[in-house]
Amino acid sequence: MKNANLNKFSFLKTTLALAAAVCAFSIVAQQAFALSPLAPMTIQDGKLRDSYGKPFIFRGVTVEQNLAPEKALQAIRDAAALGANAVQVEINGNEYERERMITGEQLRAIIETCKTSRLICVLEPNDVAGYPDARGAGIPATAASFWSWPDIRSAIEGQQAHIILGFGNQYLSPMSPYEYMARMDTYLADFLQYPLNTFVIMIDGSGWGQDADNAMYEYAKTRASQARSLNLLYSVDMFDAYTNPENVRAYIESFSAIKAPLVIGGFAPTPYYHPHNVGPRPAVAYDLPENFVMQYAEQFGVGYFGWSWSGNTKSALDIVTGYNASTLTNWGNVLFNDANGIKTTAKRASIYDNISSSSSSTSSTSSMSSLSSSSSSVQTNRPPIAEFVASNYPAIFCGSPNAGQGKITARATGSYDPDGDQLTYFWNGSATASGETATFTSWSGYSYQITLTVIDSHGASASVVHSVSPFYLDCPFSSASSVSSSSSSIRSSLSSSSSSVKSSSRSSSSSRTSSSSSKTSSSSSVSNNGKAQCSYQIQSQWSNGFTAAIRVKNVSTQPISGWSVNWKYADNSKVTNLWNANLSGANPYTATNLNWNSTIQPGQLVEFGFQGSKPAGMAIAPIVTGNICQ
Repeated sequence: MKNANLNKFSFLKTTLALAAAVCAFSIVAQQAFALSPLAPMTIQDGKLRDSYGKPFIFRGVTVEQNLAPEKALQAIRDAAALGANAVQVEINGNEYERERMITGEQLRAIIETCKTSRLICVLEPNDVAGYPDARGAGIPATAASFWSWPDIRSAIEGQQAHIILGFGNQYLSPMSPYEYMARMDTYLADFLQYPLNTFVIMIDGSGWGQDADNAMYEYAKTRASQARSLNLLYSVDMFDAYTNPENVRAYIESFSAIKAPLVIGGFAPTPYYHPHNVGPRPAVAYDLPENFVMQYAEQFGVGYFGWSWSGNTKSALDIVTGYNASTLTNWGNVLFNDANGIKTTAKRASIYDNISSSSSSTSSTSSMSSLSSSSSSVQTNRPPIAEFVASNYPAIFCGSPNAGQGKITARATGSYDPDGDQLTYFWNGSATASGETATFTSWSGYSYQITLTVIDSHGASASVVHSVSPFYLDCPFSSASSVSSSSSSIRSSLSSSSSSVKSSSRSSSSSRTSSSSSKTSSSSSVSNNGKAQCSYQIQSQWSNGFTAAIRVKNVSTQPISGWSVNWKYADNSKVTNLWNANLSGANPYTATNLNWNSTIQPGQLVEFGFQGSKPAGMAIAPIVTGNICQ
């Protein structure tokens, strides 16, 4: 009897131990499932989405780590405790001042503090502001190389689900939309290299971040079809360029209309001026409509960061006094406690909610149920996600055989399998395609379409098609002719397509993609008396010089084959350099087509640009005439 009781006790003991072990395993398994490597944040359908594909809207503050590194970590924790779901951290990233540049250890501590505080973190260098006009501004072209320093790169590696890389705070001074877009394409080329292309990248508007001339908006509009593959987030500062609530609403609504992801990267009750910005100031500080910024941001689903936590030269910009979270300023009280403020509207990223719920299980029954459902979801194969980015640049320049030939480099950025399966990549385009990266031959003035298909180890597949914008290389006379003839023969060989995934065909556009209709803040003259609308656009000007462009848009129903336009200055202005057309004459001037832009299809336009000298005073916009303009 004693032995029987002992056996029963041993059996019960063993059973309880097994149940406890199952419970413990279930909890650990859930935590491992929740804490396993997460997919990167992405841009989809004009929205920033977290690792689980759920929309995420910033409701946060800016912390200037570069002002007080020893106080930054506590400031991040305090912002989270007050209800923020994100922080924007300004750091020193000028590699030419290595002794001031943030260290990998400091950066790692910032990221870990953001994660333990359940915040999404935007990291933004603060020392490139105002390029190219501001003294002391870092060069934006070096922004990507900062993230590639070994200790910096090791700090951000694997953190794509938690951090966003900012290009720089207010990094461009005022410039024409045309120049802004050209610079942005150039600067972003380096960011599209691995591993930076696996992060969401945030860029600022021109004119100290305020985008007063809508250059960034125009850029976002022209890149709308590539928003997901580029993973670009657009940031605008709303200070003294937005004193009217209607201007605030109109700008925010404009991004909503084109489904481009926008965040208010800086706003406050009074303007913030970067230390590099030493221009004139108004005699009386503007009273800015910060309440309306929050109202319209909430209405249109746009994120915002209040500027800034503490330590500003102008105390009216401080959210808290002396880095003390218990002493909210008037501005801080509005930011956190307004009807559209942080406490009311902030929603934490779902990745942190999932970790919280998976770690709190105490019931063996619920744990086993959760483990079962988790296991089920792992065993059910999910299809992969196909995405890529592509750059198109000249490879052979004027004066060489095959001048005008370029190279498209496509990288499967954004492609991943939600189950972690290994992917196989097929590029519908070229025998040189291999693995995650493919290269294709291109020609000046022509756009191309590329298809990427990815297949996981279970046979599930996904495909995506993107158009690749042209590059332009204008070579005089014989070189241009050789480009045209080569392009013609190449185009015919690229126009075929195949239904096979492994096909090496590529389709190409037979006409030049029209330039974006950038908004310009300057004057223009238009002549529209015939087949084409011919307009003169002043893009930028200074004391004794200017840049301008002439646009020729086919407004008829028939193609225009060959064109010539004329213009004359009444103030002794002179053209000193011209591109994308042949120039002759000397006031009056005549510009004629090159071989590759001689045909203008109905509804399309061609544009050529030039630089010139002028007398003191404002640049003038002469009337454009010509056989097609009449």
